[in-house]
Amino acid sequence: MFLVVPVHPPSRANIFNRILAKLIDLLFVFLLAYFLPYPMGPLCGFIYSIFGDALSFNKRAGASLGKRLLGLKVVQVLEKRPAYWKDAALRNAPVGVATFFAIIPVWGWLIAGLIGLPLMLIEVYLILTVETGHRLGDVMADTEVVEVRKDSGV
Repeated sequence: MFLVVPVHPPSRANIFNRILAKLIDLLFVFLLAYFLPYPMGPLCGFIYSIFGDALSFNKRAGASLGKRLLGLKVVQVLEKRPAYWKDAALRNAPVGVATFFAIIPVWGWLIAGLIGLPLMLIEVYLILTVETGHRLGDVMADTEVVEVRKDSGV
């Protein structure tokens, strides 16, 4: 006799949790930029903003610090696997554009604010209005953010 265990696909992440996770990640980027000496701090923040979604914690891949804290992760939709470095770079390119300018003192910060804030608003708008909840970065990388199931390890 075989034991049949139902396989439940991971559920899409709650929009509020996604936004909160991104805010935690942005706070981490700002802390890196503030506490590490220039230009190392802003550069580390930029690198984290691009590749953070490919980090692994306790053998669970595909989660930035903010996503890990809120029980979320990024999966590549077509291959049904956690996000790799390339996936993270593609999906975070819109955010990375803004954080790149933050490396440059004063004028770069102004440009980062002028570009970053509208990009973030567009991303949130897409999450709220697109039926699948995908933002521009998700479309570019064929990824989505899902809730981590504690029982399945997904």
